[in-house]
Amino acid sequence: MSTHDEQAFTEALRIQAVGAGTPTLTLDDVRGRARGIRRRRAAVVAGGAAALVAAAVLPVALLVGGDSSPDSLPPAGDPTVSDTANPEVEVSYPPGWVVDGEVRSSDGTAFTPDVRGGISSLLRIGADRWLVGGYPGRGEFQVSLLDATGTTLATYDAADSGLVGDGRGTAAMWLGDDGRRRLLLAGAEEPATLPTLVPEGSQLLAVLSGCSIESCTNLLEVDGVAPGEDSALLRVESNGDVTRLRIPGLVSVTEVSPDGALATGYSVVDEDAFEFCSAVVDVATGQQLWETCDASSMRFSPDGTKVLAIDAYLDGFAQSFVEVRSTEDGKVLHSLEGYSVLDQRWETAETYLVSAQDDRGENLLLRLHVDGGEPEVVERRQGSLGDPSSIRLGG
Repeated sequence: MSTHDEQAFTEALRIQAVGAGTPTLTLDDVRGRARGIRRRRAAVVAGGAAALVAAAVLPVALLVGGDSSPDSLPPAGDPTVSDTANPEVEVSYPPGWVVDGEVRSSDGTAFTPDVRGGISSLLRIGADRWLVGGYPGRGEFQVSLLDATGTTLATYDAADSGLVGDGRGTAAMWLGDDGRRRLLLAGAEEPATLPTLVPEGSQLLAVLSGCSIESCTNLLEVDGVAPGEDSALLRVESNGDVTRLRIPGLVSVTEVSPDGALATGYSVVDEDAFEFCSAVVDVATGQQLWETCDASSMRFSPDGTKVLAIDAYLDGFAQSFVEVRSTEDGKVLHSLEGYSVLDQRWETAETYLVSAQDDRGENLLLRLHVDGGEPEVVERRQGSLGDPSSIRLGG
């Protein structure tokens, strides 16, 4: 991003922040690393909570260094994430996991990726394409597009800001090293480059379901775009329109539901009292639906009706339980205990996967149904108690 573009972006946010009021929150590491926060306890100090839902639409011209005359400004309004959330689509593709360097999934897919270095993130895109994020030896993040045999079709230099999908395998997004968003849809041969430069340090948070080239909504966080200012949560449309959002009741946002209607994150962070609480909030109204200090790192199910959570405090090298809660009232619908929980993710709206280790050091990939029943052992690898597992879920 050029100096002019970044200055324009910063000034636009500063002006809108003055008009809307800036909350006195200290977010630090929590908000800047949206994906990583799911798997570790945040180290932040919270100074308060916003008492008002505030949003500011930023004109495209200000973000890309173009004309900023009044005629170019979008109409004023009071938007929220859910105002323009894209409609849900029913099609979905099962995610994959990695075992000893081999990618596998529930539909029988099995291949060894033709990529250098380790796999830090793995996303399915359609029936026969995969995206792999990693650092191939020279320290720079790259995204590789693979076919169903593991052959690399294309490699893209990317910003170290994550690789995110819509949770259904129909859309994925990353930031190119030029500061522009790349959108890859299921069935497309190559990604589209979307308008709007984003400032350095932006972290992709989510791609809402129902993406197309003409209409796609994603969320990202920007750290400290103005001196002394907290990080901002931004909604960015495929046409370049940008909306700044604040969600009262959350001092950090770590996940947004597929339709953009709900958000979750930390609601209380008190290191002195060793208290870390999480909540689910209705984005449109700012109403906190429920809060818990027993679970955290919540991840929405593909249909947005449930969250997958782990205990709020690390137990040795892993978590001690994983549970499913209703997004409506926080009721625990299902839980898994008795294992060291290393990673977890949704497989479908009714099943989830857990990478775990038992008390003998055996590494397992378990499939669980939210309605109950015994865990299904999908993968099994011998390991050593307390050592990293060779089974990874990859995102």
